[in-house]
Amino acid sequence: MEMADRLAAERRARLAAERLLEQKQAELFEANRRLGKHALELRNEIQETRTEVKVVRDENQRVMHQLGEATQKIEVVTEQLWSALETMRDGFAMYDENLRLELANPAYLQVFEGVESIAPGASYEHVLKVLIQEGIVDPQGEHPDAWTHRMRARWDMDPIPNETLRLWNNRFVKIRDRRLPDGGIVSLGVDITGLMRMWSAVEEMPDGFVMYDAEDRLLMCNQQYKDIYAKSAPAMQRGTSFEEILRYGLDRKQYAEAIGREEDWLEERLLVHRQSETELEQQLEDGRWLRVYERRTRDGGLVGLRVDITQIKQDQERLKEATIRAEAANRAKSAFLANMSHEIRTPMNGVVGMADLLMDTELSEEQQLYADTIRSSGEALLVIINDILDYSKIEAEKLQLHPAPFDLERAIHEVVMLLQPTARDKEISLLVDYDMFLPTRFIGDAGRVRQILTNLLGNAVKFTIQGHVLVRVVGVPGDENASSIHITVEDTGIGIPPDKVDHVFGEFNQVEDERNRTFEGTGLGLAITRRLVELMDGEVWVESDLGKGSCFGLRILLPTEEPAVFETARLPGHLSRVLVVDDHNVNREILSKQLGIIGLSADFCKTGYEAIDHMAQRPDLLLIEQDLPDMSGQDLAAQVTRGGRNIPVILMADNPAQVARRPGLDIAAVLQKPVPRRALFAALEKIGVAHYPEGDSPGPRDPAEGAPPALASPEPGGPLDVLVAEDNKTNQLVFRKMAKDFNVTLRFANNGIEALEAYRDRRPDLIFMDISMPRMDGKQATREIRTLENGGPQVPIIAVTAHAMSGDRESILAAGLNDYLTKPLRKAALAEKFDLYAPQKSRRAVS
Repeated sequence: MEMADRLAAERRARLAAERLLEQKQAELFEANRRLGKHALELRNEIQETRTEVKVVRDENQRVMHQLGEATQKIEVVTEQLWSALETMRDGFAMYDENLRLELANPAYLQVFEGVESIAPGASYEHVLKVLIQEGIVDPQGEHPDAWTHRMRARWDMDPIPNETLRLWNNRFVKIRDRRLPDGGIVSLGVDITGLMRMWSAVEEMPDGFVMYDAEDRLLMCNQQYKDIYAKSAPAMQRGTSFEEILRYGLDRKQYAEAIGREEDWLEERLLVHRQSETELEQQLEDGRWLRVYERRTRDGGLVGLRVDITQIKQDQERLKEATIRAEAANRAKSAFLANMSHEIRTPMNGVVGMADLLMDTELSEEQQLYADTIRSSGEALLVIINDILDYSKIEAEKLQLHPAPFDLERAIHEVVMLLQPTARDKEISLLVDYDMFLPTRFIGDAGRVRQILTNLLGNAVKFTIQGHVLVRVVGVPGDENASSIHITVEDTGIGIPPDKVDHVFGEFNQVEDERNRTFEGTGLGLAITRRLVELMDGEVWVESDLGKGSCFGLRILLPTEEPAVFETARLPGHLSRVLVVDDHNVNREILSKQLGIIGLSADFCKTGYEAIDHMAQRPDLLLIEQDLPDMSGQDLAAQVTRGGRNIPVILMADNPAQVARRPGLDIAAVLQKPVPRRALFAALEKIGVAHYPEGDSPGPRDPAEGAPPALASPEPGGPLDVLVAEDNKTNQLVFRKMAKDFNVTLRFANNGIEALEAYRDRRPDLIFMDISMPRMDGKQATREIRTLENGGPQVPIIAVTAHAMSGDRESILAAGLNDYLTKPLRKAALAEKFDLYAPQKSRRAVS
């Protein structure tokens, strides 16, 4: 029992020990597990720590490397900074918080010229004392102690003001000092000697100079500027705005032109001031005048200049007064010339008129020469008078243009007809080449255009010994229904020397040498032409080849009266081929264009015999020059129209009146050379059919063709009762002699009163009224006669006067007169008035 109990107890003890062992083993396992886990965590921590240590070590190494690089860069920058400071032309220095010099570059130290005490550690007060004691700085009259105290006190200000120092060698240094955060001072010294010299020059300027910044604040101005605007000078402080300075002056009545309108004036002035560039005149209260120049700078600022122009204004005023006096003198001169023209024309009427009458009497050859010389000399003197009078009117600006519709081509031909006798006497051909595509109707002063053409053509005819004078007209249509007209006058005359071409349009200039003159003239014709063309807003020029001829040209702009219409002809259907016989090359070219434009085929021959040989071509029309080298045009027409041939012939002649009709010779038309386009076209429209017998050929010319028959005179009508009011006995005699060939009876009155009495005695058919008469002039007498007529039928009254100034015709016609004649009278002009106002009675009597 006991054994069993012991065994049981042992078994129980063993079991308990096993359970305890298992328990301890479990605890030990758990402890081992925890210890392994902790060891693992500790190992991880050690690894992380090692990693961190490695990172920190690497970062430390990198930082140390970067620190080394930074230190190296700082050393480089420091070295570069010192190098820059050493090479700077401006002085640079630094002072510590105790105002002791820490560093300074060579430019700063150079001013002290090697003073050993000026080095790092030196106090600012010591630096100032050295500047004064060594005479480095010129205090410019200020006491040295006061100067030193003022300079020391500058550094107590905030901000520190700039200071300009004048050195012993007359150089200027501008000191700019700035305070550092730690209390130290940075000082910069800039050499402004060049700027100061420039400013000194600005101060010496006689004109006012001013400069503003981009905000219109005053930067600087010289003393002259302040003296000009003395009342505004107190406001001219640096930084003051332009408007503030203006208002300061306005309050003190400084600107005369602004008084009473200050605000408006200020607004206008500021508006102009803000422009990029300004130029204006300004008057001050003391009467002085300024010219204001202002211009913006690149940085937006403004520089201005004020120039005193008071003397210029006074000179302009004196010039204005002189101009007024000169204009008055011009008016007096014009009036004098008008009166002189009248006084000269009156006796000229007797000279030219009586010479003209004397030429109609029976004279010997020598007497005929004398009378012709008197007449031509008188007419030449009249031309001179007209030239001088015209030029004086142009010079006095009294000449006015009177635009009206006119025919330019007809005006040119009228001038050519006027000069045709002179050209015919010299055996010179006058030719006109008018652009076929240019209108003929324009609006302009036809009288002045004729005068221009007369001067140019007359000049060309005068200086041409042989050859031709050609008027060429072309045009270019412009805007607003106007055309630019180019007219050239070409001649084959003596030409102009190259050294005189530029002066040919001058007053009283002559192409020839004064000691060897062949051609007469005043030398005013071309000068008048130039002034008239310029009055029409045109231009005139000349080209010349000495010994070969000249070409005068002009350009004027004329409005067209109607839209451009090309001249053409309604040709009969049978007319297509024309034979032109003319020995002049230029005229053949002109006719070729005129005929070609209307669709006619033209053949050309130079001589009569050449034309006879050409008749085998059977032309529909012969267009023949009357004066051919080998025969007359009539002779040629007689030759080619023999043997039953009926060929229409048109003759072209310089003087158609001298081409007498031959019996048996049918001429379709005789046209005046140069042939006007309309006249040619009108003649072509009436051409009949040419007839050629079969197998015929032109025969030889018959030289015995008859002379022209005598012209029949018209039957004279009843006498015309003519009243002539003329106070000059010579002029009465001239009128009587000129009218003796007309079917008129003359009554004379010596003044307007006698003319009025003669009118009351018997109403005349026609009255010629002198304007300038004693007791009662012609205008007043006309008014009295019109009053007596009381609205009934008016007697034609024609003014006869020597007045030729602009406006005379208008005033005469306004007085009630019907027409106008100028002295000296011409027989042809007198006949024209007779035919115009009494055509049935005034026919010239058969002598």
